[in-house]
Amino acid sequence: MSEEWVHFKIQSSDSSRSTSLASLRNKIRRHETSRAHKIAQELTEKGGQDLVGNLVRAVSETVFAETDSVFRTAYYLAKMNRPFTDHDSLIELQEKNGANMGTSLHSRYSSTKIVEHIAKEMQKKIVHSIVTSSSKLSVLIDEATSISHKSAMIVNLKASVDGATPEFLFLELVELESQRAKDIEEALLNCLDTAGFTEEWLQNNWVSFVSDGASVMLGKDSGVATRLTARYPTLFTWHCMNHRLELAVSDAVDEVQAVNHFKVFLEKIHNLYSQSNKNSRELLEAAQEVGSQVLKIGRVLSTRWVASSFHSVKAVWTSYEALNRHFENAAGDQTRSSKERQTYRGLARRMQSKEFLCDLGLMFDALSELANLSQQLQAHSVTLLRADHLLKRTIRVLASFKDTQGEKLEEALTAQALGHLGSVPLESNAKLTPINAKQFLQSLINNLEKRLSFDGEMLHDLSVLDTGNWPSTPGIRHGEAQVKRLCRRFNLGEEQAVNGMRDFLEHPDSEPESLKPLIQCMKTFPCSTAECERGFSLMNNICTDKRSTLLLSNVSNLMMISINGPPVTLFEPRKYVTTWLRSHRSATQARRQCTPQMPEYKHIWKAL
Repeated sequence: MSEEWVHFKIQSSDSSRSTSLASLRNKIRRHETSRAHKIAQELTEKGGQDLVGNLVRAVSETVFAETDSVFRTAYYLAKMNRPFTDHDSLIELQEKNGANMGTSLHSRYSSTKIVEHIAKEMQKKIVHSIVTSSSKLSVLIDEATSISHKSAMIVNLKASVDGATPEFLFLELVELESQRAKDIEEALLNCLDTAGFTEEWLQNNWVSFVSDGASVMLGKDSGVATRLTARYPTLFTWHCMNHRLELAVSDAVDEVQAVNHFKVFLEKIHNLYSQSNKNSRELLEAAQEVGSQVLKIGRVLSTRWVASSFHSVKAVWTSYEALNRHFENAAGDQTRSSKERQTYRGLARRMQSKEFLCDLGLMFDALSELANLSQQLQAHSVTLLRADHLLKRTIRVLASFKDTQGEKLEEALTAQALGHLGSVPLESNAKLTPINAKQFLQSLINNLEKRLSFDGEMLHDLSVLDTGNWPSTPGIRHGEAQVKRLCRRFNLGEEQAVNGMRDFLEHPDSEPESLKPLIQCMKTFPCSTAECERGFSLMNNICTDKRSTLLLSNVSNLMMISINGPPVTLFEPRKYVTTWLRSHRSATQARRQCTPQMPEYKHIWKAL
C-alpha cells in the first residue's frame, strides 16, 4: 500500500474545487477496488475474530477431549473390577476403532494414578457436601480378617447429601497397626480428620457409631464405643442387629439339644459334596433320574448370617429325592470300601426317617421367617423404628407356628401320614430324637426378645415419631418432652421441632417441614453393618489372583469408585481432568515411548 494512503496525504491535481473532488473520488474508487485495500480489509476482519484465542481454545479442547477418553477408560477398569494391566490394551483397541486417545497416559502406572486421583477427588466432594450442609453423620466400621496378610478396617458413612434422604457412603479402607481398641479408635479418628471432618464439626454433627459385637468394639470398660462416647458424650452407639440375630439363633440351638444333632447331620452332607467333585457329579446324575433340582448346600446355623442357613436348608429340601437316590446308589456301589458304603447307608436311613423330615420342615419354616427378617434389616432404607416393627412382627409369626404348623412342616406331616415323600419311603427311627417344635420356637422367641429388644431412653424417645405408637386421641403436647430431649442431644432446633410435632399431631398424614431435620436425623441411624459386609464382598472381588499384589490404598481407591461412583455411562471426567492437569501431564503431551514388542508372526493370520 502506498505511503500517501497510509498517512492520509492524498491530494488532487487541480486547484478548482469541482475538479479536485472529481479527482479524489476517482482515486478513492480505484483504491477501493485495489488488491491492497482488499487485503487490508481482510486483515482487519480477521483481527476482530481473535484467531489466536480460538486456536488456543481449539488446541485446549483437543487436549481435554483426549485426556477425557483416557480417564473414562481408567474409570471403566475401576468400576468393572478389571486389572490395571488391561489399560494399555483398551487404549489400543479404541485407537483401532478410530478414537483419538493421545500419546501419553497409556501405561498401567498412569491408570493407577488416574484412579487414585479420581477417588481422592470423589472423597473430597462427598465430605464437602456433608460438611457444608451440616448433615448429621453416622459411622459404621468393621474389620477385615486379612487382606494381603494385613489387618484392615472398612469405614462407611450414612449421611444426607444436599438435604436428600440419608444414604450409605464408602469412606476408606484403613490399615490397622494392631487390633487393640486404642489403635482402632486412633485409626478411625485420623481417617475422619484426614478426610475433612474437623473435631468441632464432629462434636456438633456426629450422632451414631455402629459396629459388630466384638468385645474390642463394644467392650463395656475399654471398647472402641466406650472410648468414643467418653470423647463425644452425645454419641449413640449401636450393635449391628444382624449380628445380634445370629447370636439369638445360636443361643436357641445351644438350648435345644436336638437342633444341634440336626445341624451336625446337615454339615456332614455339606462336607460330603463340597470336598468331592465325584460326589457332586453323582448327585447331579441322581437328580436327573428323579427329575429333581439340586441347589448348593452350605453350612447351617454357624457363624454365617441366618439367610445362608436358610438357603442350605432349602437346598436339602429341594434336593431331597436326589440326595436319597445318591445315598442308596453309593451304599450299593461295590467299588467303594465297606466303611464308605456303611456311611452312605446310615445317611440314607436318616433321610428316610419321618423324624428328620419333620425336623427339616420345622427348620425350613422358622429359618424362612428369620432369613426374611435378616434381609429386611440389611435394606438401605430401614430405620430403627421400622426394624423394631419387623422384629415384633417376626416374633408374632414364630409364636403362631406353635398353634398352626408352617407350610413345610404341614407338608412333612402329610408325607409322614402317607409313608413317603415323592419316591422316598419314610419310616420311624427310634434312635432319632426329634426337635420339640414348641420348645424350639419358644427358645427362638425368648432369645430374639433378649438380644434384639430396644432399650434405652433415646430409642423410647424416637418412638414418638411413629404414628403407630400414638394413643387413639393424642393430646396436642404428646411427645413434646421426648422431642425436646432429642433436639438437645443432637444439636437441633428445639422450638422448630416442637412446632413441627404439633403440626404432625394435627395432620399425621404429612410430615411437616419444620420436623424434617429431626426425622432426617432419625433416618441417619443405621440398624446394621450390612453395608460393611457388602464392602468386604467387593474387596474379595477386587483382590483376585491377578491383583493380589495391590496396595491397601489402591484397593481403597477402587472401592471408592466402585461403590460411590456413577455408572460408566453417567461418568463425566472433565472436572477430574481439570484438576489433574494442574499438576500432571495431559494425554497429548509427547514423551519418549518404548517400541511395543510384537508377537511372533503366524502365516495363518492371512487366512483369518
